Amino acid sequence: MLFFMKLLRAIFASFLIFLSLLSCEKPDDGPRHLTQEEIDEINAKKKEQQKAVDLTRYVEYREGDCPIIFCVPHGGTLTDSSLKQRTSANCPDPDFACDLDYNTRELASAIDDAFFARTGKHPYMIVAIVKRTHVDFNREKKYAIASGDEIASSIYDYYHSCATKACRAVSASFGHGLLLDIHGQSHSEQIDLGYLLSVSDLNKTDAALNAGTYASSSSISHLSRTNKAEMSFASLLRGPNSLGGLLYSNGLECVPRPGNASPGATPYFNGGYTTKKYGSFYGGVIDAVQMEFRYSYRDTPAGRNKAAVAVAAALDEFTSVVW
Repeated sequence: MLFFMKLLRAIFASFLIFLSLLSCEKPDDGPRHLTQEEIDEINAKKKEQQKAVDLTRYVEYREGDCPIIFCVPHGGTLTDSSLKQRTSANCPDPDFACDLDYNTRELASAIDDAFFARTGKHPYMIVAIVKRTHVDFNREKKYAIASGDEIASSIYDYYHSCATKACRAVSASFGHGLLLDIHGQSHSEQIDLGYLLSVSDLNKTDAALNAGTYASSSSISHLSRTNKAEMSFASLLRGPNSLGGLLYSNGLECVPRPGNASPGATPYFNGGYTTKKYGSFYGGVIDAVQMEFRYSYRDTPAGRNKAAVAVAAALDEFTSVVW
């Protein structure tokens, strides 16, 4: 009996010690938060990984020697297992698309060659090599890449840093510039020329376009105020000496132009992220036009070369008129 009582006292004493130890423990505050030092270390490692990526594998940049810039965001064909595939789930773009603008890289190169043959000058070139399934350069960043893809984020930033660099160089050297965002479309047999104006805008009369605020909300706002020919905004859009008018006189069907002022019920691309970001919608001296080439102008070497010679001539004639 005495032994049993001693055992109970020992057990009770041990229990009291256990309770005292529990009371000394810190309460559980949930997951431990990273210190700023740890966060900085993680970010530094990410930057080192991004530096290790050869960004020129994914984007081609070439400086020019005239105030013209070509951007080609959707002609890349390179796939890379280190990059995530964009999907509508991991890249929630309301206008999600991954379509390849077939042969637009080759078309831009042909236009560059034809322009040099005609003028002895080369435009600046920013060309996507990586496929649009990984990076869409003609979108704001939150829609351009798969969520969490750090390498794709660096590639996107590099493309737009090149475009920004080109625009700054042209602005500083020439005081004006024209950026062409080159794409391909399959909905019509013409070139869509996008100035950030809707079809309903283009359906308006020349007088209405000239009287309203359409010029200031377009991607050629600067040119509408400064062109040396003193063309009205409507004439700059679709007159005989507009880009569309000169493309048409050189043998290429397009809209808008004289006699084809608006696409009407035909599908039409009026300009996207690149045209708005780098054109004069927000100010500055760089104007921009999105060019959506029909398939027959880019499907074969012969078709591309014919289109390239015409575009080079129209560009040379147009810039001579407005600058």
